[in-house]
This record gives sequence, C-alpha cells and structure tokens, in this order.
Amino acid sequence: MAFLDALPAGLALAVVAALVAAEAAFLAGLVLPSATALVALGLLANEQVVGIVPAALVAVAAALIGGTGGYVAGRRRGPRSRWVRERHWQRAERIFERYGGRSVFFGQWVAGARTLVPRLAGMNGVPYRKFVAFHTPAAAGWSLWLVLGSYLAGASYDVLAARAGRAGGALAVLTALLVALVLAGRWLGTHPMRVPDWPVLIGNGAARVLTSLSALVLCALLLIFVMPLIVELSGLSAADDAVAAWARGQWTSDGYRFALELATTVSPEILLGVAAVIALARAWWRRTGLVDGLAPLLPLAVLTLVLLIAVPPSWQGPPDVFFPSAAEYEGPLPLTAAAPALAALASTQTAQLAAVVGLLTWVSTRRLPWPQRVAGGTLAAAGVVLCAGSWVYLGWSHLSETIAAVLLGGAWAVLNAAIWASRTPRRTHVLV
Repeated sequence: MAFLDALPAGLALAVVAALVAAEAAFLAGLVLPSATALVALGLLANEQVVGIVPAALVAVAAALIGGTGGYVAGRRRGPRSRWVRERHWQRAERIFERYGGRSVFFGQWVAGARTLVPRLAGMNGVPYRKFVAFHTPAAAGWSLWLVLGSYLAGASYDVLAARAGRAGGALAVLTALLVALVLAGRWLGTHPMRVPDWPVLIGNGAARVLTSLSALVLCALLLIFVMPLIVELSGLSAADDAVAAWARGQWTSDGYRFALELATTVSPEILLGVAAVIALARAWWRRTGLVDGLAPLLPLAVLTLVLLIAVPPSWQGPPDVFFPSAAEYEGPLPLTAAAPALAALASTQTAQLAAVVGLLTWVSTRRLPWPQRVAGGTLAAAGVVLCAGSWVYLGWSHLSETIAAVLLGGAWAVLNAAIWASRTPRRTHVLV
C-alpha cells in the first residue's frame, strides 16, 4: 500500500473506498487486501495526508456499501460463484450455520467470511432489516477499529519509543517467553495427557499428605543444595553476572517501577487464602469433609518452613543491590532501605509463588475440560514468569537462583496435583 503515499488526498480516499466496497460487493476481498488499505489510510491520516474525520467516514461508508452490495448480489443470483474456492464457502457456511443471523456480525471480523457471509445471507433469505441490524454496527466497528487503531498507533509511536527507552531487549525476551508458553499451551490443549494413578502407594488421605511432603522435601534438597553446587562448578555464576549487567542496561523508569510493584505486591499468602476458600467451597458443594478439602494445601506450610531454614547464604540474593540513577528514574526511589532485605527473600518468594499459583490453578480448574485446564495453566505460567522475571530485572535475584526457585515450586505443585488427582482404590466386599 506504499503507492497510496504518492496519491492526492481525494484520490487516496477514493482508492481505499473502492477496495473496501469491492471486498464484499464483488468478491474482491479474497484477493485484494482491504483491511491493509484501511490500516494504510489510518497511517496517512496520522501523517496529515488526509484528515482523520474524512478517513473514518469514508471507511465506514465503504464497508456498509460493500456489505449491502454482497447481500443484494446473493439475493438476486442465488447460486455460489464457481471461481471461489470451496474451502472459502465452507468456512463462511460454518459461521452462518453456527450463528444464524448473528453470523453477519461475527463474519465481518473474519477474513474470507467478511466477503462471503453477506452473500450467503442474501442467498438464504435473511430479511434485509435483520441484515442491516447486524451488519451496520459490525461494519462500522471493524472499519473504525482499523483506521483509528492505526492512526493512534502512529501518533503514539514516538511517545512509546521514548518511554520504552533501552528496554527493547527485555521486552523482546519477555515476549518470546510468553509466546513460547502460549504455543506450548496450544499444543497441550490438543494433546490431552492422562495423570497416572498410584492407588497402592497413596490409598488414603494421610498417605497422600505424607507422599506430598516427601516429594516436597526431595525437591527442596535437590534444588536448594545440589543446584548451587552445579552453578558454582559449571561456571553459571559468570552467566548470572552477565545477565545482571544486561538487565541493568535495560532499566527504564516505567519498567523499573512496574517490576518493583509486581515483585512487592503479589503475595503468595493471599493466593493461598484464595485457594483455601475455593477448596472449602468445593468441599461444601460436593458434601465432602472440609479437612479433606484443605489437605492438598497443608504441605505449603512445610514448604515455607523448609525454604526459610534450608536456604544457604549463597542463595540470599546478590551481595550488592543496584538502583537506577536519578536521570533514569523519575521521582524518588522507593524501598531503598528495605531493598537488601527484599532481595534476600527473592528465592523464597519466587518458590512460594510458583507453588501457590500451581496449586491455585489446579484447585480452580481440576473439574474443567482439558483445554480449559491447559488455558488456566498457561495463564498461571505466564504470571509466574512475569513475577519471577521482575526480580531478575531489578537485579535482586540471580537468574540461576530464580530458575531453581521456579522449578522447586512448580515441581512440587505438579507432584502434589498428581498425588491428589489419583483415585482411591475401592474396597472389595466378600459375601460369605
């Protein structure tokens, strides 16, 4: 759409209007990028090549005219056009069959369906008043979203770039992690996994509590005592220093304030309380014992105790806590006196948070279908990554320490969920 820059304002508006209207009226949307044309129109308005008000009005009018033209063509001609691929018709028909008249509204937001759904509405005899009632808000909202969205994005780019400052690398790493979590979640959502049952080992509530506690202690011993040795002997400590120096190079006023608020506000104790309330409500609803409902939460007290006692001095945060300069941070720095103490609790906080978030997710979604459980787990993992990464970004926690703490809390949460999800073997009654 770069050729639009060289056109006069009136001609640019006419070209965009023709592309948008032809999308549905003449089935041109299957080959012509009308959505791209609207985005380009918003950027031209940002550059003051055309006015934003005329651009918005032209976009809305063209979308309405194009949809109406497609409806009229479908009502007059009836049969589908042969040159349109069958998969495009099938996609539009699935939307039409699922939503009925509402498909006119939803189809406006789907590429391909936006071109064919108005024609299907006319072919299937949808009353014109009903078509207009659904198509008008959809066409107006879709066109304004593209034009105004690109206009505001262009207007705010310079401000956004100035606010982001040098944090581009940190934002790229965070985005990559979140995208990886989403992709992993989508894969797990389409590949259900069955939790194994261990009825002989954990046949009753007491045995399950003991098994969960044993797994917790084992994870603590492996990840707290063995991991520091691995870091020291393998040279990962040098990598920790390099990551810390890189994170300091990514500091900005907004980024530092956000990470500080996130690290010091999210409370594992509050999340544990929420999990307890959900567990009690579920036990009351299912008419089971309240103690049995709270039993999966009990080992978290031991987790806290183990972390407070067993964490060696080498895991008590970095020896020096750095702060941004006055030029990099707008306003007085908060928590300057308490920062070393908070840094000493970074690993404990991260491990507790990973365990509590995992437990809360399991308690909340254990009865839901598998795709919804995966979605909840993906959101929980993203939250843990944000909170744990905030400690590293602040420079109050080493990367290896943070990873080990997340592994500790997450491994216990997974094992605890598997233990309590296993079935209790049924007793066999023998009649004599």
